[in-house]
Amino acid sequence: MDGLARAVRAQDAALKKAPIEILASAPMSPGKAALIFVGDVASVEESLAEVVSIVGSRLIDQMFLPGIHPKVVRALRGDKQQRNNEALAIVELNTMAAAIVSADMAVKTADVAVGRMHLATGFGGKGFFTLWGEQSEVEAAVEAALKIAGERVCDHEIIPAPHDELEDAVFVRPWPIDPADAKKNAE
Repeated sequence: MDGLARAVRAQDAALKKAPIEILASAPMSPGKAALIFVGDVASVEESLAEVVSIVGSRLIDQMFLPGIHPKVVRALRGDKQQRNNEALAIVELNTMAAAIVSADMAVKTADVAVGRMHLATGFGGKGFFTLWGEQSEVEAAVEAALKIAGERVCDHEIIPAPHDELEDAVFVRPWPIDPADAKKNAE
């Protein structure tokens, strides 16, 4: 949505409307804000309708994803899932929504873990996620993610048998959507 002040008002209204959990509420450049929340389907629908009503013409995009896989929710919270050294995939998409939908399809299609989920902040509004698993499972997951994302895919790579230190060397800390969380994670 356009404008941080309206985003904070929308977040407050969403929380008051129904029992939801805010996963992210953060400013994004230039002058935009993102709000991501989860809960049961009815609660999310009610809160989303309230957000849309309050934000009005300042709404840039919205997404409602009922039945989101718990692995994706955990990744959005910044929880690291068990690493498997068989294969690592990195999928980069041109929108936050595309990253979430693609990661959801990937984990619903194959037995993979989501290593990281990074959305928007410091990444030009784009998003990416990593997947770990057996080579064939990672390949199937990436194929499904690319298919659902279509033209929203920027790039992707599958790295067979990645070095043990690859994730620690490249992804030093989880990259939260809210930069204020970086300080908490570093402590």
